[in-house]
Amino acid sequence: MSTAKFLLYAAAGAAIVYLLTADKAKGLRDEIADNAGEWKDKLGKLASDTSDSLTDLKKRIKKEAGSLTDDAREKITSILDEGTKTAKSVKNSAAKQLS
Repeated sequence: MSTAKFLLYAAAGAAIVYLLTADKAKGLRDEIADNAGEWKDKLGKLASDTSDSLTDLKKRIKKEAGSLTDDAREKITSILDEGTKTAKSVKNSAAKQLS
């Protein structure tokens, strides 16, 4: 192991020990937990908004796609369905990862 890697690992270990044991670190741990909670809420809202937007777009396109050929309408609907499923999957994954 090179000296640089050793020093990097030693510094990381010292930081972890400090965060877990120092009285001063309690405030830092609380701040990290608060920030993680805020990020969880923001990501959840973003995923929800994205999913809702895709659902609204899908409804609008279905309504406006009356003049398209059946094949084009089906392709557009299929793409929007996949986008909606993906957005919901990302939302659920983010919720699981952040809980």
